[in-house]
This record gives sequence, structure tokens and C-alpha cells, in this order.
Amino acid sequence: MWKLLPIVVLFLAPSATAQTKPSPAPAPQAIIGSAKAPLAPHEADYIRIVDDARRQYLSARSNDGRESARVAMQSAVHNFMGLAHNAENWVGVFKETKKNPLGTQSVEIEISPGVTIATWDNPASDASYFTLFQQNSPMGKLVSGLSIGDEVSFSANLLGAVVSSDEDMVLRPVVIAKFSKLERIAPPAK
Repeated sequence: MWKLLPIVVLFLAPSATAQTKPSPAPAPQAIIGSAKAPLAPHEADYIRIVDDARRQYLSARSNDGRESARVAMQSAVHNFMGLAHNAENWVGVFKETKKNPLGTQSVEIEISPGVTIATWDNPASDASYFTLFQQNSPMGKLVSGLSIGDEVSFSANLLGAVVSSDEDMVLRPVVIAKFSKLERIAPPAK
């Protein structure tokens, strides 16, 4: 009888998994864009990848862990963006422009705190990429008329991240882009 009791008890006792409820999935972190305008879904997903990498980077306990966070972010961005790396109708805040004597100018747009989409800022770096705006072109004139803090909408081909330290590449990434569209977002009527 003693040998049967444990078997009977096992069949009669409710299973541990039947008594516990699965833990709810954690709520996704809110995505914060720099502009007040709504983010394009693709842009929000891109920012989410950067935010996840930042959390991993900040919780890493070694240089190898921080480097792994940067490498994982770069792989995730590449896999997410696909081969084209196009940003369509993204929004951000105008940060800066620099004009140079050769008649071109750069632009920097912040899409989320510390995440910048920009052209190269000098003709030497831009020689093979042609990201700079001609100052007398329609987009160059628009950039000249922008004020720091103006909200903009843009489309661009994201060429790649500026290579710097792991810390900068994860916590303050700058992505070089060739813009195909840039427009000021009109402030809402009051």
C-alpha cells in the first residue's frame, strides 16, 4: 500500500502549472520621439531598437558586455531596415546646419533624445556620398530658413552610423543619411 500511495497522490494532487497563472508580458516601453508629431511606425520601431540597446549597454558590467550591446544593436538595425535602409516620412527636430565655402551645407535632425540623423558636415567626408545640400537648391534654402527646434518631416536613405566609441554609438548615435525629402511641419493652429 505504501508503494501505491505516492502514485495516487501524484494523480490526485493538482499540478503546479495548473495552479499558477503565466506572468503577463511586460508592457512595451513608451517610445519617445523628439518631435510632437506622431512617429511613423517604422521610425518608432527603429527608436525601440536603439532604446533596447541603451538599456543593455547601461546594465552591462564589462567592456565586452557594452561592446556586445553595440554589436547587437547594429545587427538588429541592419536586420530590421533590410537592404534598402530607407526612412520614409520620419519626423524629428532640426538641430543644426553648417555652411561651407564650397556652397554646400549640412543638416542634423534629432528623431529621439540623443538619436541624430545627419548629413556629413564637410565636403571631404562627403566626397563619395553626396549627402550635403547645395545652398541654392530647394532643400538647401529650406534648411537655411529653419530655426533650431523646428519640427521636420523627411525621407532619406540611411547610409550608416558614424563610427566612434561604443558609448557614443549606443547612447548618442549619429546616422549619416542622403535626404530625398525634407519639409518643415507647420505648428498646429491655436
